[in-house]
Amino acid sequence: MVKIWSELWIARLKEQVADLATILWVLFWGNIVWQLYQFLASFAEAGRTIRGGGESMVQSGRDLGESLAGLPLVGTQVRDLARDAFANAGRPLSDFGTELEQFILVVATVLALLLALVTLVPWLVRYLPWRWARLRRIRAAHRVVRTAPHVPEAAIERVLAMRAVTRLDYPTLLEYTPDPLGDWASGRHDRLAKAELASVGLR
Repeated sequence: MVKIWSELWIARLKEQVADLATILWVLFWGNIVWQLYQFLASFAEAGRTIRGGGESMVQSGRDLGESLAGLPLVGTQVRDLARDAFANAGRPLSDFGTELEQFILVVATVLALLLALVTLVPWLVRYLPWRWARLRRIRAAHRVVRTAPHVPEAAIERVLAMRAVTRLDYPTLLEYTPDPLGDWASGRHDRLAKAELASVGLR
């Protein structure tokens, strides 16, 4: 079974509360960031409207030129004149509309990213390393203690007790046994092993 949370209820509750709070935080601010982007990006419609007006003007010049092309003697010249006149007026409008649309979309993206950075990054920078470290520790401990060894349980308990007396600080040891060194010396390893398991989130 894949370990996601600690087995001890206090440690598990802390991890689950942190996980839930992170999910809610990311969803809340992610939704606000998306709404901000959509709101700002909606102003790009003005650029699209201007671009569409410019393109319509260019197309009107082409249509007018084609309709005048049938005039005798001067049809070709009138066609080119009408097409060029409308194109010279419409292309700057079309280009301006395109640039305005792109500018608004860039501003919308930058502001949305800035809001995401300000609200999400500080939280995730603290949460992710802490959560990843706890996840690695509980999974590694579970594999070493529960699934990997092919030795008697008493030998595992003795190794865990040895780790406890050499690794844990005295206040932590005293939470599990009033006489940690006496327990180790006399071979009473159960409480020390329990202390070691608890330090990595196992029962």
